[in-house]
Amino acid sequence: MADNSDSGGGIVLAILAVLAIYNCSGSPSEDEQQVASELGISDDEAADLIAEYGTAESVIEDHEDDTREPFDEDAAKEAAEDDLASENYDYSYGCTSDCSGHEAGWRWRADNGYTTPGNSNSFYEGGQAFDDAVDDKVDEMRNAYEAGEDPDH
Repeated sequence: MADNSDSGGGIVLAILAVLAIYNCSGSPSEDEQQVASELGISDDEAADLIAEYGTAESVIEDHEDDTREPFDEDAAKEAAEDDLASENYDYSYGCTSDCSGHEAGWRWRADNGYTTPGNSNSFYEGGQAFDDAVDDKVDEMRNAYEAGEDPDH
């Protein structure tokens, strides 16, 4: 007959092995999750950085300058409108004689925040020119931001 006195020990070893495997392949640690969240990277990348740097705090501290707030479209538009409000009509739609209708439309848009048809095409075109100039300025700010420059706004 076989001796079954060791069968209890075998079960305990099997349970310990399963627990060890589960703990080794489980979810990311709190530090890995923190680094992943702070730097916008995967948990695996965070684990590699923590292994390289030693602590989550060291990883985050070393990479603080690498993370930036996203480009703020609204703040850029407001800054562009503020900058352009002190300027005159930019002649982007041309003029037939003295440009007073375009200038009035530009000024209306700068002062009131929206374009309106007014009493003439030139008035509307002046407001539209202001809107176009705002869009161009925001595009310039976005391009500069994406090139690594700090925003002016």
